[in-house]
Amino acid sequence: MRTFELTSIALLVAAFSSACTTQPAPAFASAANESGYAERYPTALLGARTEFAADETRAREIFADFPKYPGALTNPDGEQVSAVVSRADAAGKSGAYARQMEEQSHVGRFFSEEKDGLNQKVGGAAQYAAKQKECTVDVASPAIGALDHGVDKAQEDRLRDHSEAQRYIEDHQDALGKANLEKLQKQADDITLASYLVHVRVKQLKLELTQLIAESSDVKKTLARSDQEAQAVLNDAAASKPAKATAQKRADAAKKASTGLDIEVEQAKRAVQEMDARSEKLDKDYGAALDALQKALKDLPKKAAP
Repeated sequence: MRTFELTSIALLVAAFSSACTTQPAPAFASAANESGYAERYPTALLGARTEFAADETRAREIFADFPKYPGALTNPDGEQVSAVVSRADAAGKSGAYARQMEEQSHVGRFFSEEKDGLNQKVGGAAQYAAKQKECTVDVASPAIGALDHGVDKAQEDRLRDHSEAQRYIEDHQDALGKANLEKLQKQADDITLASYLVHVRVKQLKLELTQLIAESSDVKKTLARSDQEAQAVLNDAAASKPAKATAQKRADAAKKASTGLDIEVEQAKRAVQEMDARSEKLDKDYGAALDALQKALKDLPKKAAP
């Protein structure tokens, strides 16, 4: 049985630390022999490919704006701002930030998938409470909006708690200037995110996609087995109507996952072959943009000591 289905963080840590430790990385048995996993497998392949492209684009969008950062600040102390930039870049490479990003990814996916149901429950509860007090005003919409805003704000706060750049801004707020604090916090957020995407996330995605591709043969066997088992029930005259309905659902799911699977696997293989070069170019371009930003900050007039 294969044991390579690691979490993305474990994969990256294993890749970077294998040369300096004899400790085995945590491993989990592949789920490729599970029907439910096999049915979701094509979506996982596509998801990893598209996420790589989206993260690459997002990182480029962020560091394309680096030249605007100094001009957005009011009489900044270049040395102090440079210290923020250095810490923001370093935070994006840290394990603490990466783990928090992975947690937020899970939370974000949960809220995205369960959004409609949660909104109905929250809005319905708020409206019911208002009705009990004979209030006819719509309170459901504000309650739903408050939930969305509250989740977003909590995620932002948690990420900032894992960034030394944000701590530095708080500790040096007088030197940085009150007028610059909010802008610097946002700039630090974006630098840290870009650094994370460039140095951690795109590399994780390549590892994840590589591991997925390795499962393709087992997934195909699982889908074939699932369809065979479903057909056996469908052809069984003694099977109940509910059992046949379930079997038909299983057969349809296996067929849907199998259709175009070979093409999806080939596209994933081509994507992996390109990812190293794209990641290397992204890293180089990010580094150049960061160096240019630091130079621009260094060239700012020095603030006189108080």
